[in-house]
Amino acid sequence: MSTIVVDRVTVGGWVGSTNLGDELLFRILNDLLGDRGVAVSGPSVDPAGTMAVHGSEAHGHLNPSALRRSLVASDAFVFGPGGLLQDETGIWNLPYHLRRIRIARRTGLPWAGIGLGADGLTTDRGRSQVRRMLTGHTAIAVRDVASFDALKALGVDRVVRAADLAFLAEVPQVSGDGVLGVCLRAPQSGRFRPGALDHGHRWRDGQAAAMATALDETARATGLTVRFLAFDARSDGVVHRQVAERMTTAAEVVEPELDGLVAALARVDAMATMRYHGAVLAALGGAGVVALPFSPKLRSIAADLGPGATVLDDVDTGLASAVADVLENRHHLADHVDRLTRLAGRNIEVLDELLEAS
Repeated sequence: MSTIVVDRVTVGGWVGSTNLGDELLFRILNDLLGDRGVAVSGPSVDPAGTMAVHGSEAHGHLNPSALRRSLVASDAFVFGPGGLLQDETGIWNLPYHLRRIRIARRTGLPWAGIGLGADGLTTDRGRSQVRRMLTGHTAIAVRDVASFDALKALGVDRVVRAADLAFLAEVPQVSGDGVLGVCLRAPQSGRFRPGALDHGHRWRDGQAAAMATALDETARATGLTVRFLAFDARSDGVVHRQVAERMTTAAEVVEPELDGLVAALARVDAMATMRYHGAVLAALGGAGVVALPFSPKLRSIAADLGPGATVLDDVDTGLASAVADVLENRHHLADHVDRLTRLAGRNIEVLDELLEAS
């Protein structure tokens, strides 16, 4: 019989935003805790929306007093999931997230990291912040080898190589629609501007035109129809429409809701993506993956997925060939996805260890 008697856990992740990838991760974690009879609370960008969508308690993400109250009423603290341990998007990301660990440690709660990415640490200052803060945990589960190596190099102990929590998502058994899924991202602000303020940014006209030409050539070469799939409709959608209106072949612009996200990605035959979870969910559905230039984490997931995935640095000239290659090799995906799904299960082991310690 289980000895776990934990009633409540505070989760500190990126919750309540318009990014469906992060919302999916929180849903999976929330369900795992719910299955164990544990109530969840924590900071959210949109507390009312989080309570409505996920059924968990939430408070404002910029309210440290509310966070302290939540922690005092909790039995444990979970840091994550997602790529929280990075400073590639700006100087504000690490202080924003790491302060939650500081407050949790001051309350004396046991804590663990779940499904974390740490391969976006680009500065000595950022690495120093992470080194100082990641102490006193029961374990830190990370989603890829690059993140494991980054934390071990900093001297962080009890690091567990896992995989992204999204590999635990339930994927419907559906057939592909003869579609090339495309997920692009808006350009990010400079390092001194919070990335959450980037909604509405457009690509340069020349960049949008070049991508439209590459997608047209790919559609004609492969016979696939282009379907833009937004993970963050407020930002991705702007770029998707900007590129789609310059294309000469047929293209759809789709902005799924959270409930339909996994099914929408399961219907593509190949995926060209700047979004990490576009790669994960497409591969779960058996689609070949072309990771487009954006972040080191895309190289990590492409490497984990084997021959059914590739990283493309020169989109203008190589997209059609890259998509053809991953279509030919996507039969290799099943073994790699099975392995990553088993690794994702290590997050559950770390979670249960935390609950036992509580």
